Amino acid sequence: MSTNSRRLPTVLAAIVALGMMVTASGCGGTTADKAASGCTSIALASVGPVTGPDSSNGRPPRNGAELAVRKYNAAHAGCPVGLLTYDTQGIPDNALNLADGIVADPQIVGVIGPVFSGETAAMTPVTDKGGVPEITASATNPSLSRKGWTTFHRIVGNDAAQGPAAAIFMTERLGVHRVAVVDDTGLYGKTIADLTTKNLKSSGVVVAVRVSVDPESVNYPDAITAIAGAHVDAVYFGGVGKPGGRLLSQMRGAGITVPFVGGDGIYTPDFIDDSGGTSAGAIMTCPCVNSSRPTTAKQTSFAESYRNTFGGDPGYFAAEYYDAANLFLDAIDSGQTTRAGIERWLRTANSVGLTKTIQFDRTGEVKAGAVFVFRVDDQGNFVPTAEVRNGKLVK
Repeated sequence: MSTNSRRLPTVLAAIVALGMMVTASGCGGTTADKAASGCTSIALASVGPVTGPDSSNGRPPRNGAELAVRKYNAAHAGCPVGLLTYDTQGIPDNALNLADGIVADPQIVGVIGPVFSGETAAMTPVTDKGGVPEITASATNPSLSRKGWTTFHRIVGNDAAQGPAAAIFMTERLGVHRVAVVDDTGLYGKTIADLTTKNLKSSGVVVAVRVSVDPESVNYPDAITAIAGAHVDAVYFGGVGKPGGRLLSQMRGAGITVPFVGGDGIYTPDFIDDSGGTSAGAIMTCPCVNSSRPTTAKQTSFAESYRNTFGGDPGYFAAEYYDAANLFLDAIDSGQTTRAGIERWLRTANSVGLTKTIQFDRTGEVKAGAVFVFRVDDQGNFVPTAEVRNGKLVK
């Protein structure tokens, strides 16, 4: 996922006050105490938006990571691991400005995140040069693993998997022949829209409209006019929740009732909120599980712990970030307490996580994982409706 730069002067001022916060699961004891006990003072950095308009996308990942750290520290009270929260507000320039501080902090041995593709692209050249291992569980732009970075890891499938999955679902389940494709101009949105367009066309579908909307605007009359005049039987949206919700609301207001499909960028409460009560029936793909509707005993336990700790259902990639944090914690538990040691451990990891078995290829991509399809029900819940695995619609 990705967002666009915006409000830079104001946000940079906010970084000073909000950029780094230490959680309750931070390192215990003084450095001298730790040295005397043979315990190394180390921490993980959680990077993503926890304030600002994209906070609903960033808080569940950060909360998932915190649950993993809390559980680890309860079992390792004499030598806990710290968790530092770096708030980007979803803005790539903010992520870049925070990167030097992360690299310079000798306690930090790994980055959990960043959440969005844009901020990942901005930050990772710096953290990679500094040798800081990084595991994102939601930044899905395919190009991120093609940069030659040696410390980048991703535990979900990228948009190169979501594009084909969306096309398969739209052709086989929805029976589309003529569609409109819209993006929100962001790195994530444009990429996933282009990939889906390519796969729809290769399936014989006519892409009658291919337009962009400005995520900073609240009205999209040109896009609505183009869609209304093209007589399409579905609309695909590449982008994040707020512009996606506004687009859907305006479509329904204009009497456009065809199915609305998007990627994991609209798998967020923002989409529901900004749709103005029109989200029921909307469809989205995600290389993630819906941990608020658990399918295993481990996921059920995680969902209960999340509700008890944070007072609500786990959302947007919370379970995947729990897995990302646990990979770092497993490496630390095995005796790896340096950035280089943890990176070596990750390269050969074979870990059974909450969401999948996790192994990385040489580019840092996860070796396995399905794309799930969700539909919004009348209560605004994301309900699993299908799964695309190995290029096939399996349910």
